[in-house]
Amino acid sequence: MPGREDGAVSASAALPTDRVPPVALVLTGIGSVQFGAALAATLFDELGPSGTTLLRLAFAAAILIALWRPDPRAYARVQLRLAALFGLVLGLMNFTFYLALERLPLGVAVTLEFVGPLGVAVATSRRRADLAWAALAAGGIVLLADPGGGSSIHSGSCSSSSPGPAGRATSCSPSARGRASRVGGGSPWR
Repeated sequence: MPGREDGAVSASAALPTDRVPPVALVLTGIGSVQFGAALAATLFDELGPSGTTLLRLAFAAAILIALWRPDPRAYARVQLRLAALFGLVLGLMNFTFYLALERLPLGVAVTLEFVGPLGVAVATSRRRADLAWAALAAGGIVLLADPGGGSSIHSGSCSSSSPGPAGRATSCSPSARGRASRVGGGSPWR
């Protein structure tokens, strides 16, 4: 759906997702992230994180072109540049997340990636109930991080059995970029 010259989308152009309950969209997104991460982790022995990222982006581009078939001439240059920049950021985000998956267990990496959206939820919330749910999620992250230090995944080395700070840093970096794109420019899907 082409945008106007100023980048806005008309209000009459309602998306099909407007009729889907938000909880269903969230659960679908969670399932998609978990399934994609689990599938990607199985490819690391053959392709490594960089090859897996390239394969994921190629499949995503093929599916997008097959389903949508955008006409680049229908968009202003600024919109095309923003779309290309957004694609580069998503590619870098996937690459750093896959680097984390190479070093951390799947559940830990995905949970640490969730820190960014949780930060956005807390920063933009206006209701106490939202803050209570965010506090519960933050508590889960703290428990997973094992603040008592009893888990082997928090030692200083970066081997696959004990990734240390490198795995946690690469896992948190996608969430930081995601948080910056959401807070800095509003929704990246506008």
